[in-house]
Amino acid sequence: MSKKDSLLPRHAFSAGPMPSPESERITQLIANIPQQVWTALPDGSLDFVNQQVTDYFGRSFEEMLGTGWVEIVHPEDVHEAILRWSRSLATGEDYETDFRLRRADGCYRWHIARASAIYDEQGKIVQWIGTSTDITARKEAEAALELSKSHLAAAQARALIGSWELDLATGQGSASDEWFQIMSRDPELGVPNFNEFMAMVHPKDYPLLIERHAQSLQGKGGGQYDFRIVMPDGSLRWIEARSITVFDDEGKPLRMVGTSQNITERKEIELALNASESRFRAFMEKTPALAFIKNEAGHFVYINPTFERVFQMTPGEIIGTTVFDHWPKAVAQKLHDHDMTIFASGKQTEAFENVPTPTGMRHWLTVKFVFSNADGQRFLGCTAIDLTERHNAEQALRLSTELLSVSQYVAQIGGWQLDVPTQKLFWTDQVYHLLDTTPGEVEPTVESGLNYFSAESRPILSRALREAMAHGEGFDIELEMQTLKGRKIDVRVICTVTMENGKPSKLNGVFQDISEHKAAQIALEHANQELEYTNRVLENIAHYDALTHLPNRVLLADRLYQAMAHTQRSEQIMAVAFLDLDGFKAVNDQYGHAIGDRLLVSLAQRMKSTLREGDTLARIGGDEFVIVLTDLHHTSECEPLLQRLLGAAAEPVQLDDLSLEVSASIGVTLYPQDGSDADQLLRHADQAMYLAKQAGKNCYHLFDIAKDVAVKHQRETLEHIRSALHNQEFVLYYQPKVHMRTGKIIGAEALIRWQHPQYGLLPPAAFLPVVENHLLSIELGEWVIETALDQMTEWEVMGLEIPVSVNIGAIQLQQSNFAERLEELLFLHPAANPRNLELEILETSALEDITQVSAVINACKVLGVSFALDDFGTGYSSLAYLKKLPAQVLKIDQSFVRDMLEDTDDLAIIKGIVGLANAFHRTVLAEGVETIAHGEILLAMGCELAQGYGIARPMPAAAIPEWIKTWRPDDAWVK
Repeated sequence: MSKKDSLLPRHAFSAGPMPSPESERITQLIANIPQQVWTALPDGSLDFVNQQVTDYFGRSFEEMLGTGWVEIVHPEDVHEAILRWSRSLATGEDYETDFRLRRADGCYRWHIARASAIYDEQGKIVQWIGTSTDITARKEAEAALELSKSHLAAAQARALIGSWELDLATGQGSASDEWFQIMSRDPELGVPNFNEFMAMVHPKDYPLLIERHAQSLQGKGGGQYDFRIVMPDGSLRWIEARSITVFDDEGKPLRMVGTSQNITERKEIELALNASESRFRAFMEKTPALAFIKNEAGHFVYINPTFERVFQMTPGEIIGTTVFDHWPKAVAQKLHDHDMTIFASGKQTEAFENVPTPTGMRHWLTVKFVFSNADGQRFLGCTAIDLTERHNAEQALRLSTELLSVSQYVAQIGGWQLDVPTQKLFWTDQVYHLLDTTPGEVEPTVESGLNYFSAESRPILSRALREAMAHGEGFDIELEMQTLKGRKIDVRVICTVTMENGKPSKLNGVFQDISEHKAAQIALEHANQELEYTNRVLENIAHYDALTHLPNRVLLADRLYQAMAHTQRSEQIMAVAFLDLDGFKAVNDQYGHAIGDRLLVSLAQRMKSTLREGDTLARIGGDEFVIVLTDLHHTSECEPLLQRLLGAAAEPVQLDDLSLEVSASIGVTLYPQDGSDADQLLRHADQAMYLAKQAGKNCYHLFDIAKDVAVKHQRETLEHIRSALHNQEFVLYYQPKVHMRTGKIIGAEALIRWQHPQYGLLPPAAFLPVVENHLLSIELGEWVIETALDQMTEWEVMGLEIPVSVNIGAIQLQQSNFAERLEELLFLHPAANPRNLELEILETSALEDITQVSAVINACKVLGVSFALDDFGTGYSSLAYLKKLPAQVLKIDQSFVRDMLEDTDDLAIIKGIVGLANAFHRTVLAEGVETIAHGEILLAMGCELAQGYGIARPMPAAAIPEWIKTWRPDDAWVK
């Protein structure tokens, strides 16, 4: 307010003589409002208070008048209150402060006092009018909050829990000291933005964080999640994060707050426990023994796959249940009582039991029960080997013995055994049965046994027995016997010999009554004679097509083999043609198979009539035919024959009132120019036929032998390269890279060579073009990386730190798992520093899919690996895409460097590349430096890094240390 305009006349608040009616009304109004209102003189003494003041402080109106605020202000707040009052009195500014005031009961309460000055007509302060509000509750809440914050900060410091907050509108964030400590980030760098933070995250955890971030922004909550960050030294740290998003009244996200905690140690323990549990589970999952674990209440807590298979129950059906839930009550009670006995004794037991499944099927098990305690709980574990098959096999053996006896009886086979040293003879019961006698009637001996055979058979058997006993030669002969009842029977006598110490010890054999078989054999011989005649007829039918009576596939194969042999002997040419009718299917579909068959017969006769006597026309199925043309002196001789075949096939065929018209497509290959076997000749002719169809049909196409040979050669070369890789025939040579002015060795490029067992050391150009864009190049590329890492490790042991660059092919770089596979190789070579590994990619390869390549490079850079663009300047869009490729080094292609002394265009290109590298803050290295003059010009242009024959040729790894000792740059370079 202005100094000349008072809000109210002074007497409205003073205790002077009779106020006016207007002043009285105002005073009455002020006195009754629910707010502490007061007025004070310039010296700070009260000259008016309303009812709220007197009630609050517990004093009368008279007691309050003349009281100064300083008298009731807390001693600790007096100094500040006086300063605030003095400043307002001097400047006339409104007064506002908070302090503690004493009530009549002696207690102090926090108040906030606000006052404005009232001026007289001369602009002098004559009075203050103000209000006072008790803010004790708010002050206590603020103090509690500060205490809570203090406790929280202390708890965060003790637990190393970092807190952070992100303003979603501005992207600005803040974090506690603990957060920066957890993230190993300098607080002066501030909180990273989203992209900077994601660069710290392990690539495999990108999807999780992106998903949780999106969920939080949608109001679905961020929740709790774990992820890894990559530390500056390349190690990994596990972080447990909790976050939540705060929204405004319209549902728009305002800010995100959360905490982060380092849980690396806990994670490592968890991973170790999980690995241990995984190994246990892997063993239990694969063991042939069935296994289960129960708790003391009898509930199953674990079963393995063998248990599932034997008892036909899944974990979901049995875990958490007891035997009473699956087995019949009597069986379940027995099993339960057995378990309780073990719990009571606390001892392991073993048994061989016949255990039923819930469905009643029984299994013989050898069982081992083990009792254990874990975390105060008691468990019963069981492992068992299912011996049901062995038990059944033993039963089967007993049954088999019984069945053998019955079978011998049914088959009329009797067994015998002769002990050679003692000449004791043993017969089974069935032998006695064959001889119409019993064991009690006769005593088996060699002499008595021979008497049962006919006079013609006796000497044959005697000779066979002597040979067996003397030389160990078994026999299988058919003889004639006569039983004790006079029956003549035909028998088959079989003998095998058991040898001991090189001499026959036992003759084992059988007698089989084959009388019925002999009779049937005679009848069969007559039947075979009739069958032989029938087969000759059927064999003739099997070689010809039933519809056209042309040779079929079987006869074609025979004719083709004969024609190939004849062609080789006569040194002439043979043509194999594969013919397929065009439009035949449409005839079949429109007029039916009967008309189609008649059309085939007519065309077959017509085409056959165009051929020579020694040629073959065969139908191999449907509307497909094969023609074999022999005795050709020149390739051109087959052309008129093929034209006649095309004409015969295309000429209309009149069937009743139908005039049908088709054509033919023919594929041809020539032998021996096509040196394949018979099957391959047919496949080549078939391939050529499809090319004839693609060319418009009603024509013939000759198989391209040269192209096929080239494909075969490439396939064979790929196999040789694959074999060489597995036989460790590849080696790496290393070409040094140097700083020309200082002479420092900045690294070496790994270059593959093939130590061919036949052709010696082969350069990359001799074999790499064959594997380009082939999956074999991935396997070869990984071998190069792994071998280079081995060499880096070996140099490290020698005290040499030599960065190595490796060339990466396009197809290898485009693999979705390239970064993961590189991480595995680095893990297997812990002594090799990833920062000393550089991957060189062709500029043209990088430009094929720059988005994917950039993603791969960024993922690899997290591992510490760097990148270089090889053959730079040969790509078609270098300027447009350079800024998008995070490769640090540009290698000028040697084709420009080599000719720059004579070709001004090449020189201009190099200048442009150097300028481009400087503009994009890239390092530039020149390849192909062959002379001192090359180096001088490059240095003058600002290119100081180089490699080439003028510095060093590629050399074996063993030669590098000695070369480093002797290498010195030319004086023209260091001046």
